[in-house]
Amino acid sequence: MQVVCLSERFDLKALFGAAFAGHAPGLELCRPEEADAAAVRHAFVYDPGPQDFARFPALELACSWGAGVDALLLHPGLPDRLAVKRMTDPEQARQMAGFAVYNVVGWSRRLWDYPARQSAARWEETPTVAPSDFPVGILGMGNMGRACAAALRGLGYPVMGWAGRARREGGIEIVSGDGGLAYVAQTSAAVICVLPLTAATRGLLNAAVFADMRSDAILIQLGRGAHLNEPDLIAALDAGRPAMAALDVFQTEPLPPDDPLWRHPRVRVTPHIASAASPENVARSIAAGIAAWERGERPEGLVDRAQGY
Repeated sequence: MQVVCLSERFDLKALFGAAFAGHAPGLELCRPEEADAAAVRHAFVYDPGPQDFARFPALELACSWGAGVDALLLHPGLPDRLAVKRMTDPEQARQMAGFAVYNVVGWSRRLWDYPARQSAARWEETPTVAPSDFPVGILGMGNMGRACAAALRGLGYPVMGWAGRARREGGIEIVSGDGGLAYVAQTSAAVICVLPLTAATRGLLNAAVFADMRSDAILIQLGRGAHLNEPDLIAALDAGRPAMAALDVFQTEPLPPDDPLWRHPRVRVTPHIASAASPENVARSIAAGIAAWERGERPEGLVDRAQGY
């Protein structure tokens, strides 16, 4: 079965062809010029061109390379009838959880103090906080948020979630709304953002949230760059609340060399590497989604276009 690759930035067939051949042999990745334009029903997409969808009128399902689909849903040529599936990969979620743990443990145990002391040959211990006394708030309780919560709870950190719907799930209290967000900010020693980007979450991490955060807290931003008002964060860090920020995603990527976040003493910058799906797992996820669609079932990761994720 043909799957047409739609991307202006990458040759998806060249990047993923071997993985699909080995792990999804029933699917034939093809470039647009190789596809049967009138018949192909499935697309593998990442940053498609403005006319890409119009060239393939029989498309039923667009499978995104990324776990985030905010840019795809805003694509002006995306047909209303076209179903969209985001990337789902348990291994990618575990990577995200490991990165969240790295930052929480690094901050709570002050492990980041020691490289400078080693350079100065200083044998000096920094007092740390026990995991049970270091509550963590997770913004976004989808696949990534649940994986982060499970990993942190396994190490003894109390976890609370914030999402669109209040509930209790797996022993975790999940709150919602403006009041819930304020409560998470006020009570958490680490606030981790793994939200999807929607109209409701764009710019969510702003001066009001930072004013509610503890003066000893860290913000760990692993969601989407547009969640964060970067000037508000710099002003808040300069004012001492929160104490630290670990940022993996940014409004502009790559982060420009003259951006003040690079040099801020209370910011740790990583270049959008918190998690990544392997080509093999991308192939498996897309093959499973297409197989479910062909059986008339709902694929894992099928996007609710109204909600934006």
